[in-house]
Amino acid sequence: MAGLTARDLKVVRGDDTYPYSGGACIEALQSAGVPTEDSVAIVQTFEQEVRTAKVRRIALTDLVARLAAAAGERAGPEAADRLLRQTPPFVPLLVTTDGQEPMRFSRRTLMASLEKLGLPFKEAHAVTRQVEQGIRTEGIERLSRVDLARRVASTVEARHGRAARLRYEAQTHRPFEIRVRGKDGSSFPFSRGILARSLMGIGLGPEFSHNLAKRVEQELYAQGADVVGPADVLGQVAQQLRQEAGEEYARRYLVMRQMHERERPVMLLIGGAPGVGKSAIAAEVAYRLGVPRVVSTDIVRQALRSLIGPELSPTLHASSFTAWRAELLPEEQATAVPQRNRVLGGFLAQVRQLDTAITAIVERSVAEDTSLVIEGVHLVPGTVAEQKVAGATILRVTLVVEDAEDHRKHFAMRESRTGSRMAHPYLEHFEEIRVLHDFLLERSEAEGVLVVDAADFDSAVERCVDHVLDALLELQRHGAGRKAAVG
Repeated sequence: MAGLTARDLKVVRGDDTYPYSGGACIEALQSAGVPTEDSVAIVQTFEQEVRTAKVRRIALTDLVARLAAAAGERAGPEAADRLLRQTPPFVPLLVTTDGQEPMRFSRRTLMASLEKLGLPFKEAHAVTRQVEQGIRTEGIERLSRVDLARRVASTVEARHGRAARLRYEAQTHRPFEIRVRGKDGSSFPFSRGILARSLMGIGLGPEFSHNLAKRVEQELYAQGADVVGPADVLGQVAQQLRQEAGEEYARRYLVMRQMHERERPVMLLIGGAPGVGKSAIAAEVAYRLGVPRVVSTDIVRQALRSLIGPELSPTLHASSFTAWRAELLPEEQATAVPQRNRVLGGFLAQVRQLDTAITAIVERSVAEDTSLVIEGVHLVPGTVAEQKVAGATILRVTLVVEDAEDHRKHFAMRESRTGSRMAHPYLEHFEEIRVLHDFLLERSEAEGVLVVDAADFDSAVERCVDHVLDALLELQRHGAGRKAAVG
């Protein structure tokens, strides 16, 4: 049965009447995240219902409500909410130019300009459709000509590279890319992706972060300058955060930015027994905070092994949890049992051998004014680096998995991911590993080091990031207090 045509059904919004289009409804559903097959089925069902009821006019609000209800049933309430927040289908997008009457957005006109760039017809159509969907998804009905051109330029670059973007900008006689002035006078492109990543570092969700980064770019472009200073970007981000997320998030963001500019770099030491998830959590924390370097004490140990042979230091060439066996006589090897004092004695002997090298790495990062994340079992509270290095803000976290069975499962999961037998030696020496685990927990509590349960990865990452930001906020408050006292 043929679908409805413009002659069959009219969509009404106030005094305006629009011809119905099934394609426009399908595109709106797709933009809201409804799969294409479901989108088509929803529209076909709606059209069948309208034909059966012999409806010839329908209010736009009623149409959208019916589509949203169907989207909620097929794709979930989030899809329905996104559809309701969109600029509705059929409503024309208006493009404004200073001193002139608004004009309706024209797919045909935009496609023609893109074909002049050398884009094939199908690709010009795809770019045009993507641009329009992006505008409608944000709930925008009116935008400036400059904003439209900037969106087109960004989409062209994403699909066809920077050269195509530059050709498009040359065609429109103005660059649509914001550039940020560096300390040395050079400039670099403003990056929504980098900004969004830093926003996620202060605890905001990915979608919220990307949307806020987009709004910051729009506000910067509206200022009319092609090149802006870092303070302009920072101020706009803080303003948007205050409006959308609250003062606390704005303060956290400003503190995180200061972390990269402060004279004292930040050294975050993440310790914990084997198998608690140190490497993965350290990598994610560094990513969230924008820290460029992550160092593992296992790598430091491996480097020392290449310089010091096993005959000179058998303890160094053993695992952290079997180092105690390296100090036994041959006749003791077969009958020795992993007593707590023995296990800790061998482990701490290995820790002492790595201490100087780890301290040197921290000192090198301080000299280079570069923040650093170090992770490893050898970071025992009270024995490494922080009491010996000046010029750095050194923060500590110890990761634990308090439930022994959960800890044991970590090794099995690691083995299943890699497809190797790497978990076997850990499980064979699990008793020694738990001795190290409990010792590190005890030392952390005695030294006042933050202990974080690593059983939940996301929660552990958040706690570590919060620990750094809270510590920097406290340092900032103390600094302000000292200045006030001097004043």
